[in-house]
Amino acid sequence: MSVEVGRRVFVGSVVTGLPLLVGGGAQLAWAQRSGGTARVQDPVVSQLLADMKQAVRGLSKAPSGEHTRRLASSLRLLSAWGASNQFDARVKDTLRGVVAREGREALLRRTADPAAFKAEASELGFDRTSAVPLPPVASDDYATRERIVNDLLANGVTARWTRLAEALEISATAMDRQASTRSRGITLVAQVDPGCAMIQEQLNYLGVQMAFWCAPWFWWVPEPCALATSAYLGVWAAEWWRGC
Repeated sequence: MSVEVGRRVFVGSVVTGLPLLVGGGAQLAWAQRSGGTARVQDPVVSQLLADMKQAVRGLSKAPSGEHTRRLASSLRLLSAWGASNQFDARVKDTLRGVVAREGREALLRRTADPAAFKAEASELGFDRTSAVPLPPVASDDYATRERIVNDLLANGVTARWTRLAEALEISATAMDRQASTRSRGITLVAQVDPGCAMIQEQLNYLGVQMAFWCAPWFWWVPEPCALATSAYLGVWAAEWWRGC
């Protein structure tokens, strides 16, 4: 199914309404997950994730402004889907529930599991055939993580997804320019391109989100770990090709 089909599915689902966020609070949701509730499915998110994975697999092999724009488009649609379904409120409730149950340090100290990250990355093209190296598991300093956690608790995630899409669109344009002059290798621009600093900030946020979304806390999100990991690796690959 193409991105355009995904857009039509998205529009239709907004009209008819999605059941994902209806009923129950974060604590009830946690209890249901602990009791072995089946994985949540959503056709819109499933299509957007499929498009994201396709873009990431492409970027793992070669630079592509087209794949970068596809990833940006998927993130924009994901943000719009979230805004129409009170997604930010649910994210904030879930994180506050973690703080209430386990303490704030549970958020600040949480990191992604390296083995699980490597396995997820392999499914996204980061294997022996990948031209882009597998990035290390994100590990920000305590102050950075605290700032990100504070932002997530206050604002949720959809606005960040939109800003990330904007940054990726800028990257896609830069990659198109580089493609017209590149003969071999890449042109390093990290010290002169302000866009690199912007994208690094977004990677920091994605790294923390990945650690949270791959925990059992966000069981109510369709494919939470795959979504976060796809976004993280896609941004990493796009900026690696760009030279950041």
